[in-house]
Amino acid sequence: MKNNFKNILYNALGYVFPVGVALFTTPYIVHKLTPEIYGIYVLAIFLMGVMSFLDLGFGQGIVKFVSQYEAKNDYERINKIIGVSLIIYLGMGLLGCVLILLFSNCLVENVFKISREYVQAASLAFRIVAFGFLISFVGGIFSNLPKALQRYDISVKIQNIVFCCSTISVVILLYFRKGLIEVLIAYVFFQLVGIIIYYNASKKILPTIIVKLEFDKAVFKEIFGFSIFTAANTVTGNIVVRVDKMIIGGFLGTSAVAYYSIPFMIVQMCAGFIGAITQHLFPGVSYIQGLKNKERLTEIYKRAFRYVISLSLIIAISLILLGDSFLKLWMGQEFALKSSGILPIISLVFFFSSITSISIWFYTGLGHTNINLFSSFVGSACYLLGAIFLIPKLGLYGAALSFVLILVPFPIYHYYLLKKILGISLNWYFNIFMKSLLLLGFTVIIKTFFYIRVNSIIILFVKEVEIILLLSILLIVLGIFDRKEMFFVIQKLKPPKVVKYE
Repeated sequence: MKNNFKNILYNALGYVFPVGVALFTTPYIVHKLTPEIYGIYVLAIFLMGVMSFLDLGFGQGIVKFVSQYEAKNDYERINKIIGVSLIIYLGMGLLGCVLILLFSNCLVENVFKISREYVQAASLAFRIVAFGFLISFVGGIFSNLPKALQRYDISVKIQNIVFCCSTISVVILLYFRKGLIEVLIAYVFFQLVGIIIYYNASKKILPTIIVKLEFDKAVFKEIFGFSIFTAANTVTGNIVVRVDKMIIGGFLGTSAVAYYSIPFMIVQMCAGFIGAITQHLFPGVSYIQGLKNKERLTEIYKRAFRYVISLSLIIAISLILLGDSFLKLWMGQEFALKSSGILPIISLVFFFSSITSISIWFYTGLGHTNINLFSSFVGSACYLLGAIFLIPKLGLYGAALSFVLILVPFPIYHYYLLKKILGISLNWYFNIFMKSLLLLGFTVIIKTFFYIRVNSIIILFVKEVEIILLLSILLIVLGIFDRKEMFFVIQKLKPPKVVKYE
């Protein structure tokens, strides 16, 4: 596992940029569109995401097999993989497009609670994203090629450029008093631009790429055999991050979608950051598994667990104590009042799910994707059932509380990896885990009985620094984070010495 620290830093920086852009522009977009229209915008975009299960896991298959055959210089096979993928993506993309078009009116009139004055605009919005889905879906082939060719730097740059240009165009359109329809057209346009840029970049890296419709049964069976568990996992993953917004839209209206999705987005950004800095574990664990070095796997898990649980505690506690204040300064007091109380609940779920990110990569690297699928299915099913029963009764609090139910398989999921596969002592795990719960419990008590007054961004920043410094000390004193690891990080951050040869 070489250059892990560099990979972590690079993935983190690649993730932080679009998050920063979103944080800066979202308040303006919500203000200009109004919460109800922004809720329609969110539902339109999420509708595209819900249909992504039609991918059938081929995205992961493209990365794996293009990389595998590129190493063998089998460029004919790579072109066949692209040809087969193109047929599948075009077929499934058209299917998704047609489904969205057919059900757009039904969703607007019978499912989502949309004000009568916005019904026509919402229906047109869903029709626009139907074509956007087709474009972005086919684009999945070309966006995965740089990753398959081990050029993640190019992939991140293109992704960030397209995202930034798309967001800036939305801000400009809203500044000139344009509305939802123009914003969605711009979104779809930049999806098309992204395909062109990804294709040209891939062509420069691998000039032998030929894009043509070509179905090869053997290639299809090879990719599909690998991708089937990933595809099923994608479906259950979509339930967690997308379907709840549709349930909220159906029971509570599109304004409620906006008031829920913004706090959820904040926590999701933090969860995505943890996922980004841990994804290097997947190939590393696979490599070490091939060497059958169980002791090394155990060592890596313990180190990764200490890093992730420490970072997750800092983020979760910061969100619990300062999240509502940040929301007030970011989105305005009126918006924050309608969303208050949701963020701390989702933040607690974030803490537990962020720990799970390590286990996900270990199970995947060790070839146990079926366990990931089972855990994801159970958690998603519990979450979906909870949302259906709790949202009508408790509103947005019901949505937040139902999110807790994704943690139902949490104990067994971790127990099996620790005890049955890695052979790690449960006493070691619980020693760190229970100390972390103690810190979280104390934080909830502070949040419940004490009010932290924050009136400006500067004060918020100062409070955050104080929390980070205090928690860093507590993490070391309690033994959650090892002092040796702190010196290891400092050493890695130092620039390498330049050796001169005479």
